[in-house]
Amino acid sequence: MSVRKILVAGATGKQGGAVVNALVANPPPYPHEILALTRNTESAAAKELASKSNKITLLPGDLNDCQSIFTKAGSSGSVWGVFSVQLPAMGQKNVSEDIEEKQGTALVDAALSSGVKHFVYTSVDRGGSNSINEPTNIPHFISKHNIEVHLIEAVKDPKKNPQGMTYTILRPVAFFDNLTPDFLGKGFAAMWSNMGVVPLQLVGTRDIGIFAAMAFSKLDSDPKVFLNNAISLAGDELTQAEGSKVFEKVYGKKMPITFGFVGSMIQYLVKELGTMFKWFVDVGYKADIAENKRLNPDMQDFEAWLREESKFNENK
Repeated sequence: MSVRKILVAGATGKQGGAVVNALVANPPPYPHEILALTRNTESAAAKELASKSNKITLLPGDLNDCQSIFTKAGSSGSVWGVFSVQLPAMGQKNVSEDIEEKQGTALVDAALSSGVKHFVYTSVDRGGSNSINEPTNIPHFISKHNIEVHLIEAVKDPKKNPQGMTYTILRPVAFFDNLTPDFLGKGFAAMWSNMGVVPLQLVGTRDIGIFAAMAFSKLDSDPKVFLNNAISLAGDELTQAEGSKVFEKVYGKKMPITFGFVGSMIQYLVKELGTMFKWFVDVGYKADIAENKRLNPDMQDFEAWLREESKFNENK
């Protein structure tokens, strides 16, 4: 069997790095090579990533020029699979508001024209199984919805997809990883607390990586789950007060948090955050946690994430 090259976008970031880690920890049942896409192959993060396995090859590239990525990877058809993730414009400086959608759709198009066979896109949950019909009113959720629609429609077009490329869409909810010991983490806790008695679904980026790796590894053995399908991902659902009790159980102290009015001020200053947290209260994520844990029995709930992944462990 020929070697299947799997291109991982954002390989030194949270989600892309989690995909690489999962592919290394549980290798696919076929010869493979991991092409870790990074803008700077000489960075410390890139070198550390490459040291994890001889299956990893660092590939220099930028999502602003997607076609060149595949040119560098080899001849047409040399890349078998793609993991796609883009950063939203929110929080980035000097970028256009549509940067995420432009990069996401361009990577789909470049993959199709380069003979890719399977495309895994990490999006966001917008209402469980009804997500495809719910773009929401949150700008970066809308961008992800539009990328999903572009991917699904392009795959259906035999002129654009003569090789029969398939897809898996992952729709994670809010990240456990937003909870950090610094001010940003305290601000997240405050915004979560301001939701009151309404629980928030959360997931660890480690598990996003595991599901992405499963989409590549189990495409043939479990097509009902991964072939041209979408999966919303969550590991737990709880209020900030409930989360603080879990935090205290693990660390013997309450969850670090700033004042509620600071959380409100952040949402006022960053309008998109305010819109998103209002949606959390009014509508909310609807991932099927029980189904996620059936597919991945080691799926982390909040307590497991705190014990195994949290940056708070560095300050013990």
